[in-house]
Amino acid sequence: MDAYTDIFNERGDHYNEAALIHPLARDVERRILIDLLEVEAHHLICDAPAGGGYLADGLRPLVRNALQIACVEPSTNFANGIDAAFTIHVAPLDRLPLSHESVDRVGSLAGLHHLANKSTFFCEAWRVLKPGGRFVAGDVLDGTPVAAFLNGAVDRYTTTGHHGLFLMPGESRRLLEAAGFAAVNEEHCEYFWTFDSEAQMVRYCQSLFGLVRADEDEVYTALTDAFDIRSECGKVQLPWSLVYSVGLKEA
Repeated sequence: MDAYTDIFNERGDHYNEAALIHPLARDVERRILIDLLEVEAHHLICDAPAGGGYLADGLRPLVRNALQIACVEPSTNFANGIDAAFTIHVAPLDRLPLSHESVDRVGSLAGLHHLANKSTFFCEAWRVLKPGGRFVAGDVLDGTPVAAFLNGAVDRYTTTGHHGLFLMPGESRRLLEAAGFAAVNEEHCEYFWTFDSEAQMVRYCQSLFGLVRADEDEVYTALTDAFDIRSECGKVQLPWSLVYSVGLKEA
């Protein structure tokens, strides 16, 4: 957990600032996970790691009160971007500060690749879920262009480096089953981050990933070298992908 905390204490503010450039750039990525969670209005939800509250923001319209969403984030600096309307915990993921069988859903978006011991987090997710609860995680699959970009250009152009511990095919399924989950499913989903212009795409990625050692031309070159970027209907589309994993805690 120390590596995650160190990274986002240093560049969590840059990550949060990207949402100001284009708040819906990653909307499809978030929507896939939210749809898999199958949220109902009365549900209590844990978002971990919550980052700056991006997943929580997408979940808010689906529940009666924002306090039903508990954002657990290890990095104090990153957590500063979370809306105070949510329940906020600055705490490690291997010791979730939630009671046994206290939530209906646990969601985790794009933070697992910073965890060396993913199995402990999966077990914690199982512990805090009520019987009948659902856990959904979306994260980077090893061997994909996304993984190569993160451990390549992002590693090169950030002050913290990037040494992602990406999921191998079948790994999240095994982790879910080992933690006690049933009806386990794993699917690699490809989609696009969408922007209004190439300039917006560059500024967004530079901020999101904290690429402070690169100028905008270098960021553009890194993106076009890594991805088959296209323009359609006046929008710039950056191909992205995550592997989404679902597990149920049997009633």
